Amino acid sequence: MNTRKLLMAVGLAFTIYGLIIVGYGVLAIHVTRTWFGDWHVDKYIDWLTLDVFMMISFAVSFFGFILWKYLKYTEEK
Repeated sequence: MNTRKLLMAVGLAFTIYGLIIVGYGVLAIHVTRTWFGDWHVDKYIDWLTLDVFMMISFAVSFFGFILWKYLKYTEEK
């Protein structure tokens, strides 16, 4: 198994799906016109609201992009 290619795929997936979640959150907040996202994502985790989930997703997508770009840049030719 090629670990480098697996990490590149995981980094790219984190980037794409993280930004999809951020886009969904922004769309949901603007459609409902609440201008804040204090809705609970999961009823068993009290602190996980939509705005916190969006921030975590954006951070995961950012670091996934950095990982993917770094592995792509250092790829052997």
